[in-house]
Amino acid sequence: MNLDLKKRLLLERPKISRGEWVWIHCASVGEVNTARPLIFELKRRFKVFLTYFSPRAREFVRNFEPCDEVFPLPLDLPLLVRRLEDIVRPKAIILVERELWPSLIKFTRSKKILLSARSKGDLIERILVKDLHLIVARTEEDAERFKSMGARKVVVCGNLKLAQKPERERSDIPLPKGYKLIVAGSTHPGEEDVLINAFLRIKEEVPSKLLIAPRHISRSGEVEKIAKERGLKTCRRTRIEEDWEVMVLDTLGELKYIYSACNVAFVGGTLVPVGGHNLMEPALFGKPVLFGPHTGKVEDVAEFLIKEGYGFRVRNKEELERECLRLLKDGFRPKRSLREVSEEVMSCYLEAVLSEL
Repeated sequence: MNLDLKKRLLLERPKISRGEWVWIHCASVGEVNTARPLIFELKRRFKVFLTYFSPRAREFVRNFEPCDEVFPLPLDLPLLVRRLEDIVRPKAIILVERELWPSLIKFTRSKKILLSARSKGDLIERILVKDLHLIVARTEEDAERFKSMGARKVVVCGNLKLAQKPERERSDIPLPKGYKLIVAGSTHPGEEDVLINAFLRIKEEVPSKLLIAPRHISRSGEVEKIAKERGLKTCRRTRIEEDWEVMVLDTLGELKYIYSACNVAFVGGTLVPVGGHNLMEPALFGKPVLFGPHTGKVEDVAEFLIKEGYGFRVRNKEELERECLRLLKDGFRPKRSLREVSEEVMSCYLEAVLSEL
């Protein structure tokens, strides 16, 4: 595993040219995608320096279009974070979701902004909240918790995931005429069994194909084996075979575009107690979204999608079968376009961030 140790120790330095910079830090691929619309907006005004933490994000962000420089986050030591700050000289350091790194927040002198913040009320928040110049919270409840801990400035703009919008709609998944496509994204162990067993019945009633995108592509072989053991003709995205019934996505960064081709989406980390992943990606393409009961990390988005008629909660295989068949046969009628919501949330976030720059 390439950990970019030389860069994390700043033995290799980022390339910083003249101009006004903002430093945005994201943990991994999910946070980068969440922040993407805001990054594009900030790019109109500033140069963007993006740092990441997860090795999984390394290849994904290597050529990330809206950023002028991409670099791994240094080890969270006072000397290293201060040295990188001196190199970049950012107008602000923008942290996405729960990237609460003690040295990065305590020992840098630039303004610190926390976006799409969800409060857990834990010790790390209590230690660091007073050092943040602005917190953009998801809900009023989150905002009140941050204020009770002594936060300087808190505004509520909703979940930044609601500001997402697809930049392009494309998918070259080969789907024979007359078939419906079910896409199950960001799945975890224990979920693929349920999905595949449900699909065995679904395909008997509605001609359909199932595409599964495991949360970690290192599990592609494991998921492929599960489907083959059920007697299903299975292939991978990188090795497409004719007449496939189940396809396993083994590429990074493609899932959001594949959602655009589906008839029904399921988002993983919800049938098992993980807490859920990005429910908005398929919804923004106008697709109905199924998810399980474990949505603790994305509960506000889940409730929003249910309210707007895009989201459908299922607790087990039987409910998954029933809802999927209903949606494949009858479709659904959402209340409004989520692109309108996206624009409202983006406007709120941009106004809040620019007020500190």
